[in-house]
Amino acid sequence: MSEQLQQAASQDIESYDVEIPLRGYRFNLQDIKSVYRALQKINDDQGRKIVGAFVKPENETEEMFESRKEHILDRAFRLTVSIFGYDGASAYRDREGIFDSTALPKPIRTIFFTNASAYRAMANGEEPTNNFKLWIHFDGPPLFDPNPLQSEPTLNPSKIHIKADNIVFFQAVQGVINAALKKDRLWYSPFHGRFVYDIGLWLLWLPYSLYTVTSLVDRMFPADGPRASYRIGAYIYGLGLALLIYRFLMGYAKWAFPVNILRENADAAAKHRIIFGALALGIFGSAVWDAIKLSW
Repeated sequence: MSEQLQQAASQDIESYDVEIPLRGYRFNLQDIKSVYRALQKINDDQGRKIVGAFVKPENETEEMFESRKEHILDRAFRLTVSIFGYDGASAYRDREGIFDSTALPKPIRTIFFTNASAYRAMANGEEPTNNFKLWIHFDGPPLFDPNPLQSEPTLNPSKIHIKADNIVFFQAVQGVINAALKKDRLWYSPFHGRFVYDIGLWLLWLPYSLYTVTSLVDRMFPADGPRASYRIGAYIYGLGLALLIYRFLMGYAKWAFPVNILRENADAAAKHRIIFGALALGIFGSAVWDAIKLSW
């Protein structure tokens, strides 16, 4: 059985191996369910093509041969789904009804499904030549991220990995993803990109911090005053503190504005987005007011 699967699946000659990121979107379970249904249909078509290429052994009756093909179609060409929660709970099934289950982990941390697992069980561990693996993650960085590589994009490996030896399969899977999962883009998604931390630091925060620290030092430690010797230390301390505040604010923003959102999850960060907006507005307003005073 496994040999016939492998032989029939290896007849195509084209090759595609692509990872498509799924970052910066708002999802809901019904859309993900519709993606599952569409991908299952594509996988069924692929299964009928592969099984249709089987050659009946001489020692097998037509009835036995057809029965065996139906069994393979039913067992080898299913999409298996795993749904994980934040508390370690999980749900697993190979039917789309899982997305309507009342026993799903809440809130949901990760959704994963693939057409490879069921096939491997019927093909001695071999994956189908046309396969996909889809991960959608809804977790984010900690409130204060200790990662020194702040210039990198916010960690979230949501993606679909497509490997195909058939352009029709490849384009069909890609089309389903683009149409159903990449339609509700979050307005703040560029915020999680590469070098956003550096751009904000060098173009906005550092100039404002230099102005603010310098103004405070001049008021607290005048150059002609008795505590003028404290000025250099105050500059260093003030700028160091400003950098820590910036790092905290960026971590807070990335936590409050997650990379991906699932509508069915209880959005604990919603009120924090309001708080962060108030903080950002206050800092921006202060900077504008200081600029107006300087221009007078």
